[in-house]
Amino acid sequence: MRRLPRRDKLKIYGDLRTILYGEAKTEKVVLTRVQLKTNVPFDRLKVYLTELTELGLIIEEPTLRLTEKGKQYIKEYQNVLDFMKRMGLTYS
Repeated sequence: MRRLPRRDKLKIYGDLRTILYGEAKTEKVVLTRVQLKTNVPFDRLKVYLTELTELGLIIEEPTLRLTEKGKQYIKEYQNVLDFMKRMGLTYS
């Protein structure tokens, strides 16, 4: 079995917010689907969601949604990744 490269918390947060942004088109965000897409154990996913809620980047009521601050973070995060790619740097 091939081992996936380890991700740091910043990368996991970025992936998680990007997935939540994509899932926002559905009526209700299903945590199991988010867990599978992020490839994070469910107990750790709950911890990450709590941390993102405390930072004001997501809200959990009535379903998981990005706040305006969370949407702005995604834009800035993508700008940083694009800049790194243009400079020939990788971040995985």
